[in-house]
Amino acid sequence: MIYINPTLIKIPHEWEKQASKLKKELYLKDIDQRTAFINSKREESWGHPDILSSLRKIVGNKCWYSEVDLTGADPNIDHFRPKGKVREIDIDSLKISKNESVGYWWLAFDSGNFRLSSMHTNQRRVDENTDGGKWDFFPIDGERAKEKTKLTLINEAVLPFDPCSATDVALMWFGPDGKPGFKDWRRSPTLHEERRMKVTVWLFHLDKVELATKRSNAMEEIRLALQSADAIYQIWMQKGQNSTDQEKNYFDRALADIKNNVCDEAPFAGAKRCALQMAKSEYLWMEEYF
Repeated sequence: MIYINPTLIKIPHEWEKQASKLKKELYLKDIDQRTAFINSKREESWGHPDILSSLRKIVGNKCWYSEVDLTGADPNIDHFRPKGKVREIDIDSLKISKNESVGYWWLAFDSGNFRLSSMHTNQRRVDENTDGGKWDFFPIDGERAKEKTKLTLINEAVLPFDPCSATDVALMWFGPDGKPGFKDWRRSPTLHEERRMKVTVWLFHLDKVELATKRSNAMEEIRLALQSADAIYQIWMQKGQNSTDQEKNYFDRALADIKNNVCDEAPFAGAKRCALQMAKSEYLWMEEYF
């Protein structure tokens, strides 16, 4: 998970006009008419290709939660706050409760509530080693926002990390095994942060073995690239005044390849950047070039 700056998302003006019109129509619907109306307008709102295009332009065609590449896959436009009913869960056991809450129906056509997601992360799945999927879940501490509260004015103690929150994303760390957790060297997490991490990992399937393996492999690619770059750097430094631009150019290309491999658009960029952080004490030149 890396930070998605919401201010960089450019929504087409025509789409916004249509969404505003749909919101006004939705507010006039009776309670028993809302769900059918929302679902009937999918292709005109969150299912419209202009929205998918706008979200893809931020960090490329990958899931904002898991950072899985969506090439050849069916991307989902997730409503961060569910547009339908909200199924409650027991936070301690992560078991589904029988209780349900009214969903955030009034945010169904609000682009600020959209997140680009993989199908696996967004839909309920139970696998051999993990179960989760965002589905109709949106656990919070305390009371939910009152209906029709403007998105920017909602003040809830949200438990799942939001990729559009820089402070949330800063809490996420990946070890060499690709598994999510907290940084070993940061301050001790609060109880609330621990609960949030637990919910986030479960909700977005971040502990799936297959995903952890792919992250670990991606991190290993960075470690090997750093080793190669260091070998070039050492030769460059050893030659000193006798060096030519050849060693410098080789090192420049090595740095460019590494930086390209951890750019926002790269799959598992968050995990790869953790690999960079872990290597900084080993390669002192990283302080200057990263």
